[in-house]
Amino acid sequence: MADNIIFRRGTGNKQKDKEMLEVTEENISMQNRRENALIISFIAPKTELTNIYNYFENFDELEAVTLEIADAGEVEYNFRGTSPISDVEDNQQQFSVTLQLKREFL
Repeated sequence: MADNIIFRRGTGNKQKDKEMLEVTEENISMQNRRENALIISFIAPKTELTNIYNYFENFDELEAVTLEIADAGEVEYNFRGTSPISDVEDNQQQFSVTLQLKREFL
């Protein structure tokens, strides 16, 4: 059984904070990059990918987004942007989201 990854918007607005997206890990690959950046690539059939893309479409740069993988606890990131949607084989499409780990300075 695949674990799910949950994205939750963290705008400070209680109504918007309820906006969440749950995606099965089968549709995701992740890469850690320098500067605490995380690249999340989504690949799925067109209709499913469009729903995922629409979730991220209205995020503002540096908006808080919480990521929870397999019920392991929430980690807060800042949204950095999305790549364009591109076609891949077998009626699938893909795009990527870039997140940056949120740091708390003491």
